[in-house]
Amino acid sequence: MPLDLLRELSAASPATTSLANIEDLERVVLRELRQAVEGMKRSALTFEDIWRRILLDVANGHTEEVQGVRARLLHAFAERLEQIKETQALAVGYRRLGRADAPDPDDLLPAIERLERLKADVFDRWQTAEDLEDLVARDYPLTTADLDRIGPHRRPPASFYAEESKPF
Repeated sequence: MPLDLLRELSAASPATTSLANIEDLERVVLRELRQAVEGMKRSALTFEDIWRRILLDVANGHTEEVQGVRARLLHAFAERLEQIKETQALAVGYRRLGRADAPDPDDLLPAIERLERLKADVFDRWQTAEDLEDLVARDYPLTTADLDRIGPHRRPPASFYAEESKPF
């Protein structure tokens, strides 16, 4: 009988090895999660920079080219927003499990908020090339000095002054 007990105990040793492997995997996952959080904190800045480059491209007459890559850009944007939300949720889960070594999920909230705002302000409104040009006109970074410099050379047509309606 005691020999049978010893055999049962030795049969349980693979479970201990398996548990050690799980702990190693968890350490790897947490390390990768920390790296993902650090990298994704800059996601909003990346897409805001892309929008600024789009503004310049459209202002330089490349509306059709930019419109042509709209679908791919929106797909990449949606994919990144989903990834950052999933990463934040994973960090929340590890923190709820009591893992103090998990990254702070709140570190991603500003990036998520900025991406959501960019989505609402730009990407949800941009369907056509005309929409794109309207958004560029709204967001183009012209300073007062720029307007003063180009204004005298870009007078409105005479018909503008004869206009009786109040568009604004």
